[in-house]
Amino acid sequence: MGVAAAPLVPLALAWAGGIAAGAWLSVPTPWLIAGGTSLLVVAAMTLALRQERLASAALLLAVCTIALLRVHPQPPPPEHIAAVAGEGPITVEGTLAEEPVRWAPDRMRLLLDVEAIWDDEVRRPATGPLLLTIYGETAEALGEGQRLWAQLRLHPPVGFRNPGAFDYPAHLRREGILLVGTGRGDRLGALTTDAPPWPVRVRRWAVAAMRARLPEGSAALLAGLVLGERSAMPRETGEAFRRAGVYHVLAVSGSNVALLATSVFVSLSLLGLPRRLTALIAGAVLAGFALVVGSQASVLRATVMGLLILLAMLLERESQVANALGLAALLLLVWRPADLWDPGFQLSFAATAGIVYATPTVREALEAHGWPPWLAVPIAVSLTAQCAVTPIMAAHFNQLSLVGVVANLLVVPLAGAATTLGLLATLGWGLSEVLGGLLFEALWALLLLLRLAVWAAASVPAAMVYVPAPGWAAILVWYGALLLLPHAGARPWARRAAVSLLVAAAALSAWPWLRPGDGRLRVVFLDVGQGDAIVIQLPEGQRMLVDGGTGGAGRFDAGERVVAPFLWNLPARRLDVVAATHSDADHAGGLAAIMRGFHVGEVWENGRWGPGSEETVRAVERARAPRRILTAGQRIWIGSALITVLNPAAGPPGEVISGAGPSGSDNDHSLVLRLDWRGVSLLLTGDLSLDGEATLLERGPPLRSLVLKVAHHGSRFGTGRPFLEAARPSVAVVSVGARNPFRHPTGETLWRLAAARARLYRTDRDGAIILDTDGRHLWITRWARGITERLDLDPEAPPENTTAPGERPEAVVGRAGAGERASPRRRARTTRAAAPALRDQGGYQGRAPSLPGSS
Repeated sequence: MGVAAAPLVPLALAWAGGIAAGAWLSVPTPWLIAGGTSLLVVAAMTLALRQERLASAALLLAVCTIALLRVHPQPPPPEHIAAVAGEGPITVEGTLAEEPVRWAPDRMRLLLDVEAIWDDEVRRPATGPLLLTIYGETAEALGEGQRLWAQLRLHPPVGFRNPGAFDYPAHLRREGILLVGTGRGDRLGALTTDAPPWPVRVRRWAVAAMRARLPEGSAALLAGLVLGERSAMPRETGEAFRRAGVYHVLAVSGSNVALLATSVFVSLSLLGLPRRLTALIAGAVLAGFALVVGSQASVLRATVMGLLILLAMLLERESQVANALGLAALLLLVWRPADLWDPGFQLSFAATAGIVYATPTVREALEAHGWPPWLAVPIAVSLTAQCAVTPIMAAHFNQLSLVGVVANLLVVPLAGAATTLGLLATLGWGLSEVLGGLLFEALWALLLLLRLAVWAAASVPAAMVYVPAPGWAAILVWYGALLLLPHAGARPWARRAAVSLLVAAAALSAWPWLRPGDGRLRVVFLDVGQGDAIVIQLPEGQRMLVDGGTGGAGRFDAGERVVAPFLWNLPARRLDVVAATHSDADHAGGLAAIMRGFHVGEVWENGRWGPGSEETVRAVERARAPRRILTAGQRIWIGSALITVLNPAAGPPGEVISGAGPSGSDNDHSLVLRLDWRGVSLLLTGDLSLDGEATLLERGPPLRSLVLKVAHHGSRFGTGRPFLEAARPSVAVVSVGARNPFRHPTGETLWRLAAARARLYRTDRDGAIILDTDGRHLWITRWARGITERLDLDPEAPPENTTAPGERPEAVVGRAGAGERASPRRRARTTRAAAPALRDQGGYQGRAPSLPGSS
């Protein structure tokens, strides 16, 4: 396929290139205008001189420059909500831009198009979108298109600032959302009745029809297949589709549009309508369908391509699929340039482009080897689509499907049949409940068969593996190999080049696994909001996770959404130790996802699990990893580091907590762990309170440490002066959420830490806190600020003895692999101390060092 056959493809690529360049380049607007104008003049002049190649190059550069101008950052207008809203509570009026989403029993997400704000009882016009989180129930049901008022607290969005993490604020900025807000349901009211536009009413009616005639799980699945509505889909079902590599069938895309257009076209043709009139009606149905299901990138791409093909029928012209794809991309990116960075847009266009570009070559190769056409075509389509989306799936979701190609051969036809029958059943229900009921009965069996096929594929061992996100170099090399694929059969040089590029892409992708260690101990205090998650990496390769952030029913799952992606990008498939300091949801809640997604060598716990931790307990039991209930006095080697357990004291294990403290928590039974490595010490205190600290001090264990993880997110009920005098930390780290409702860390705690002369680092301001040490220096990186400080450790500081003479550790976790230094007997003599003072409090500031998965 040459450029002449699809001239809109290079134009779309040039426009996309300009948008991408705008993310890294900052060019003054006058320069862009002058450059774009000059290039257009050059293109016109060279075309007049019949220099077509030069004219094409100048035109593409001009398109790229215009795209740069299109995405050039502009300040919000004076009436934008981000410009007029001040600090503190504010009353806002606006219209709901989409249906409310209740993502937890007590929380609802709203997207509001602002119309006005109230300032000192004066109504002032305002504009711009707001993303709101409303806590509690509202007085009445809300729906898209409804006007309402709300008393809110507004603030800029804050994501989780960790290496390789999803940039949530940047994502919202691309959507035009500069502020987010929180409010209560009893401080929100409707200004109009719920009278949504007709597309919303049609979507509600269709979902209601499905729920009326099908079991809950089947109705949710059908709503996903037909309408892309997945809010009611059980978590387990969605996860099965992901593991099977067929999640794309739940996103309304080209297959849905093609099935709808074909059904309408064939039905009208059988009625004897003229071809042009049939195409016109089919186009109107497609446009209406797009309005009903929403403006996802896959829907718009498929609808635009379908309308272009129908337009070719109206004009009696031959349609060119690649050209239609290029025009669809160009139109969407001119309208919404930020869609270029949307995973849905990338997956939709990459899959379609792969099918259009490479399927004929693969099909011919399969048929040449004796495959029958009825089997060669679906395999070629599935294989080329999978190859095209693999780098994108790995980059955004760390996922690599090993069964997707085969699973699609069975699932896609079943999903297509279910989608077609679902459309007919829903329409039939509108005409006759008897007819619709019969069709829904037949549909239920088809949906059951589809679910069985998905579960079978998802049950294959290693059906989905998680990999570190590939860098730009690996992605570009991979797509370079795919571009050479159609030429590989006839041209030996293309075949050799394609193989070489594939090998290079594999080598670049495998580099994170092969990267040699630097001989340092690394401790990462992840930014998980109001919770704890600490990753410890030993020089010998062992990894330990202490707590996993928030999780559990009705909560944001930091384990799945924050901790797991960080670990995949390291890369890590195995954790030698997972430790739950106690059962509170902001510490142990996220560990359920970790236990499901990683191989775990051992689980450390205090033996007490409170209400709300049932999901984590089930995940621990299903993982079948050895469980170790820790008590004070135990000492365990992990690699070349010694872990000493300081809390809790020995007591009856296995008890269920019932009102263990003022808040019913398990704080004073938190695991308190001390890590010693080459004269460097780290004290992890969980949520220990002042009472727990007093009890700990009475027992007199070694507390003096270089680094202290401040207890209970900086609450005033922990980190007391006597404890700090015993620990004498040089560095203190507070794991805390930005703008948390508890106002942690409190002023009292901050004052006590300042009096102890400890350097303070906070995840709410600094993002992830990364500590690296070789035993002589300590490097502290504040990830959100891109600043690293180096602190020199004083080798003359007196050590604190953590072992009794001749005492041996009770266990060794992992393989040491570090020669004599890794021998337990040798380590027991050489790592008795762990609190050297800081010799140089000045350090230096510079860029953060590279971390695996951060590029």
